[in-house]
Amino acid sequence: MAAPAGSETATARTGSSEAQKPADLRFRLRDATDAAHRRLDAGFAAWDLSRRADYAAFLRVMEAAFVPLEQWLDGVDPAFLPPDWAIRRRADALRADLIGIGGAEPPRSIGALRHPEAEAPGILYVLEGSRLGGQVLLRQVLASPDPLVRAHAHFLRHGEGQRLWASFAAWLSARPAQDHDAAARGALRAFALFEAAQTAG
Repeated sequence: MAAPAGSETATARTGSSEAQKPADLRFRLRDATDAAHRRLDAGFAAWDLSRRADYAAFLRVMEAAFVPLEQWLDGVDPAFLPPDWAIRRRADALRADLIGIGGAEPPRSIGALRHPEAEAPGILYVLEGSRLGGQVLLRQVLASPDPLVRAHAHFLRHGEGQRLWASFAAWLSARPAQDHDAAARGALRAFALFEAAQTAG
């Protein structure tokens, strides 16, 4: 999906077996969320993001899950977040794209999120992993014959040239083993939120 994480799946699986050591949280999360990621990708596969209507629908699904998750992360103990969390936030870029293409609607209310803070690294894995799949979807957007679509790709282009996924993966790999179970639960919760938004959309 442009969406959430496992877009690293194919790349990661080509690495050496030693690189995929069980102690690395990144690979624990990749494996734990593989089925959810595949379901989400399958749901987006029929959409053509070069078409304004499909692109707006995609952005609305992203907004419904992305915004509340980012808002929740803003209130988490910084010990559970990478030190550069502030530059990773994309909700504003997402909303600007929706408004720019005329696809904005009143935000869907999902109620307050009540996750344990220790789940934050897993939730971030889903949000940050979406940068990888986003590069595939960005090509559709930039190939659109609609100039309004092409001009509003701030969400998908966010962080270009900053190696944000690489730095996040390094931070994630350094998380202590006692964090892994909670992080896996957080990643699955995040995927469930995206799936629910996709179904509702």
